[in-house]
Amino acid sequence: MPTLFTPEEKAQIRTHTGYPQVQPAASIQYGLPKPVQTAFMLELAMENILPEGVERVRNLLPVLNDLEQKMIDAQCYLVADRLDEISLAGAGGDSRNRLVTERLEGEYIRWANRLVDVFGVPLYPFSRRFQQSSSRGVSNINVSR
Repeated sequence: MPTLFTPEEKAQIRTHTGYPQVQPAASIQYGLPKPVQTAFMLELAMENILPEGVERVRNLLPVLNDLEQKMIDAQCYLVADRLDEISLAGAGGDSRNRLVTERLEGEYIRWANRLVDVFGVPLYPFSRRFQQSSSRGVSNINVSR
């Protein structure tokens, strides 16, 4: 079966799902494997996707690219805390009043979840982006007697 995604599309898929952009052999450092255990799942899914799913993925990628660009552009909103009677969202301490970048990050995660749903794989559990905003990330559990 021929590859249905271009190398550029595969790179975008890896980026938007938190997976590293490295070859499997490059995932070994100092003789120890780096945590890329779930990467093979995404790689296989990209190769084995049904032709009907390709269009869905190609529709999701521009949405995620756009949200990522909006997060970059929104950095300019972080310079002022208050301007006369107008203050930025998030400045009031109200949890509903999150910063623009936080709201965009939440939307990004929503759409990234839709992307991994197409492939039937998890978001990369070691991605810092998804650890900060999700309980799916890896965390230490305190065990005491």
